[in-house]
Amino acid sequence: MRGVVILATVVLAVALAAIWLVAVPMGVPCPAIYPPPPGCTVADRASTGALWTILVAGVYAGSIALALTAGRRRWWLTAAAMVILVAVAIVGFGAVQGSTGYVIPW
Repeated sequence: MRGVVILATVVLAVALAAIWLVAVPMGVPCPAIYPPPPGCTVADRASTGALWTILVAGVYAGSIALALTAGRRRWWLTAAAMVILVAVAIVGFGAVQGSTGYVIPW
């Protein structure tokens, strides 16, 4: 079970780093008008990042709880929990990145 906890913690750390170091500070494409239209600021992306941080952390906590309880007897529950954690992390990154549009930096 120690390996599952370490793997889940690594997934959580990578997901949160990707959300807060890559997706949130990315440039936001907006029309050059003043005031900018709604949803066209980095603050909008930060609020989406906070929401997905809470969701990923909640799925992480649920995965760890499941792995340390019922997952000890049923390995497939632990495997399913890890797959769900990875899926939520990937969807969360995409949702934050696409919440206000994105500019590819290269």
